[in-house]
Amino acid sequence: MFWKFDLNTTSHVDKLLEKEDVTLHELMDEDDILQECKAQNRKLLDFLCKQQCMEELVSLITHDPPLDMEEKINDKLGGDETLLNILYDFLDHEPPLNPLLASFFSKTIGNLIARKTEQVITFLKKKDQFISLVLKHIDTSAMMDLLLRLISCVEPAALRQEVLNVSGSIPSFLLGEAGK
Repeated sequence: MFWKFDLNTTSHVDKLLEKEDVTLHELMDEDDILQECKAQNRKLLDFLCKQQCMEELVSLITHDPPLDMEEKINDKLGGDETLLNILYDFLDHEPPLNPLLASFFSKTIGNLIARKTEQVITFLKKKDQFISLVLKHIDTSAMMDLLLRLISCVEPAALRQEVLNVSGSIPSFLLGEAGK
């Protein structure tokens, strides 16, 4: 009996790149796209460096996603307390925070607050030290942005009040800053 083995090592990304009309979104849907980038797949890098692709990539990072975009990631992250705890643990670092990581954290929490307000606020209300930890890192601009987002974007106002009043952090912070 002979077994047939597929020894072909051509990646699915390479197969897609052979198509004349392949799109950036098709490639980004591939599970191994990051691995192929790390392996410096020449065909892939050439494709990504085309002007049209570069413009699409820049657009993806500078514009909000469409409102009708699938919410799978937000649903999973916003509804999973274990994942939220991992994210929250970032605040336990001593100052100063890495500004780049802080901006990723702030953007992620901010987007979750905007898209999954009730779940995230319910989680944050359980964390007595949340506001204190954000204020501990207020010298990092991303933390200022996050605080501003909490103050201005959480609706209804009663929900916003609940988060900001946890442990009286804001009033004590303001009193402490006023005394300096």
